[in-house]
Amino acid sequence: MNNVNAPLYEFKVVIEENLIAQKPFRLIVNFTGDIDFFEKLVSVAKEDRALLTRRTLPFFLRLLHQEKYLFYFEQQTSKESKHPQWSLEDILRQKKDTLTFRDRDEVLIFRHALLTHLNLFARQEVLKISKDRNKRLF
Repeated sequence: MNNVNAPLYEFKVVIEENLIAQKPFRLIVNFTGDIDFFEKLVSVAKEDRALLTRRTLPFFLRLLHQEKYLFYFEQQTSKESKHPQWSLEDILRQKKDTLTFRDRDEVLIFRHALLTHLNLFARQEVLKISKDRNKRLF
């Protein structure tokens, strides 16, 4: 019997440490759930050319939000960004050296933001799928 309260998917972001590397901290994204749904997430990220971008907040916004950085999704453009960016497709596919960092504090902040944004992205796709199913029923 299936557990009704069991989530359809779950992301876990694990920190791997290699102290002899130049960038000793690496984040690994683990997905638990339906493999077809995961492939759908990867294909949407690839089609949309989705990037996770990090901006340093100005002083007054830091005071207001109690955060040092602002993380958000945007679509890849041809011009270079002056802010650090990571391809969502590369993150989901766990491409080597995509999520490597030097600073432990930075890794912890990014890990929290990444988990939040991955869940938001997946939730949006679940909503799209359920809307499509409801349209087909009526």
